[in-house]
Amino acid sequence: MAELNIIALTKTYPSGVTAVDNLSLTVNAGESVALFGLERSGKSTLLRMIAGLEPVTSGQIVLDGKDITDLSVKDRNLAYVFQNTTLDNNKTVYENLAYGLKSRKAPAAVIDVKVKAVAEILNLSQVLNRKPKTLTALERRRILLGRTVVRDPKVYLFDEALSGLNDELRLQILKDITKLQIALGCTFVYATENIAEAVTVASRVAILSQGKLLQIDTPENLYHSPANGFVAEIMGTPKQSPAQSDGE
Repeated sequence: MAELNIIALTKTYPSGVTAVDNLSLTVNAGESVALFGLERSGKSTLLRMIAGLEPVTSGQIVLDGKDITDLSVKDRNLAYVFQNTTLDNNKTVYENLAYGLKSRKAPAAVIDVKVKAVAEILNLSQVLNRKPKTLTALERRRILLGRTVVRDPKVYLFDEALSGLNDELRLQILKDITKLQIALGCTFVYATENIAEAVTVASRVAILSQGKLLQIDTPENLYHSPANGFVAEIMGTPKQSPAQSDGE
């Protein structure tokens, strides 16, 4: 588990477009926070800066008290899951799950323990010796999840990882992500354009628009006490009549 602090983070491209504008937020150790925003809200750019895939214009990214703003991707110990992640169909489920640990030269005994523990959580224990192409779409998605979490990074970053899935499959994978978060006690940051996903997977939701953080709070508080009309519309908060707003 690790605490993640984003401090006055800004990303401005050479064209002059500012994708993330002086944004600050804290993700507590072991917490799951969703970044919700529509297209060009800055959520994916923010996630990419945290991961080290996008250089920062100004501001800081602090992980467990250490400034990682300018560190390389490999030195951040973060896991990044995005929409188009693929599996190696020539390897078994076990080999796919173990790939990240093997590439980091983890001992075989450690790999075995971690792979089997994650496989148990994701109901993959019975298919460890099979190839992904012989499995269901749900099982293949579970392998992708497992491959990400098995190496025990400090923070897990999900960038619209479920985009394009049908409703039934999305719902099941969301349940799996929640189960992993609870079982592992991990710090999760989850970017999505789907508010239903955001409130399902996260204890707090950050609402972004045009690169700015409009509000971050629990789903319940966002619904009952939206900071502005945009948040109220996203959360489906009923509009107050003039009489209600005047306290009558």
